Amino acid sequence: METSPFDLTPEQQGLLVSLARETGKPISALIAEALDELQEHVHGSHDHAEEDEHGEPPAPVPPPPAQAKPIWEIAEELFAAIPDEALARLPTDGAAQHDHYIYGTPKRAL
Repeated sequence: METSPFDLTPEQQGLLVSLARETGKPISALIAEALDELQEHVHGSHDHAEEDEHGEPPAPVPPPPAQAKPIWEIAEELFAAIPDEALARLPTDGAAQHDHYIYGTPKRAL
């Protein structure tokens, strides 16, 4: 058997020794079982629902958020819904005289 190219922490080594004593299995068999389970978990079929630590199926993964539209595209969509007759009735000096149209102040001389 080939030796591994990595080192285990003292905690990992202790855990393996303890599990080997409890189960009566050699450490290499424990590692093989753990790797098989990990591989099944990572590459497992989607036919079987996995469970969390409480035995419940995992919560569904939400879809990625939709890309935010630029403000001008939102404005175009909103204005497309306004009839031409209503747009024609809007004041042409709305930006310059916004205080007049919002708060009712007298129009400013331009």
